Amino acid sequence: MELTRLSERTLCVCGPANVGIIALGNSKVALIDSGIDEKYAARLFELLSDYRFKVEYILNTHAHADHIGGNDFFREKCGCRILASTLEAPTIRQPLIQSAVLFAGAPINDLMNRFIMANPSEVEILSGSELKLEDVEIKILDLPGHSVNQKGFLVDGTAFVADTLFPDNFFRKQRLPFTYDPHAHLQTLEKLRNLSARIYVGGHFTPTANIAGMIASNQKHVEEAMKFMRELLKIPLSQERVVKAFLDHFGLKKISWEYYLYRATVNGYLSSLYRRGEVKFRVLDNLAVWYAV
Repeated sequence: MELTRLSERTLCVCGPANVGIIALGNSKVALIDSGIDEKYAARLFELLSDYRFKVEYILNTHAHADHIGGNDFFREKCGCRILASTLEAPTIRQPLIQSAVLFAGAPINDLMNRFIMANPSEVEILSGSELKLEDVEIKILDLPGHSVNQKGFLVDGTAFVADTLFPDNFFRKQRLPFTYDPHAHLQTLEKLRNLSARIYVGGHFTPTANIAGMIASNQKHVEEAMKFMRELLKIPLSQERVVKAFLDHFGLKKISWEYYLYRATVNGYLSSLYRRGEVKFRVLDNLAVWYAV
């Protein structure tokens, strides 16, 4: 674990989920996300302490456990303020919401694990398009799609773009990233084309000065998945058969709690196409049957 300086004001600790750092002056810093879990946060705290940095704020990009796993630890250690967007904040306060949404009911124990549920933490609402911490001006970026109300941050020429982009090696391994709303995600990718920064920091790729290739690659994967769903539903299928066909197509064999995570992504594609009038469903003999219009 090491600090990478990006600009005069910004740094990054790259890891399973990257953590951004904004230097606020007088050794105070704001973290962008807090690490995957308490153990990782403890190591991060020690690293920051070596540089005599004191964590005053955490800006959460979204409420997924791998990005908020250190919130509670830093709150206890530093008394820092934690901020997140309106629709992400409730899940940070009550991580059970995440599991309940994935299961669509009272969740099974398999879904109540550290990969889905971080420790709960108090959080304040992040609103507007700009934020001033101490004397540092931060632009808030609206980046929905991967999550319901995901935010990014632009400061000192560094754009922290959260989980908007995944590198090619991710697609070779996982094939299908979690996506709450594919249509919103495509709109976010278009926004990124017009975002000007000296360096870009995502949740799961090494900081880079050029994201054009990643934008094109991520857009291609979403559009291919959309195309496959349209073709698939030329023949009516029950919702569970749609999930199976979709996962089979991408070579994904998921068991236990991961199945529900990927099922939510498939449902996101159904919902996205449904809202655009491209697919419909009917309930026949107590089965939800989906079909292309």
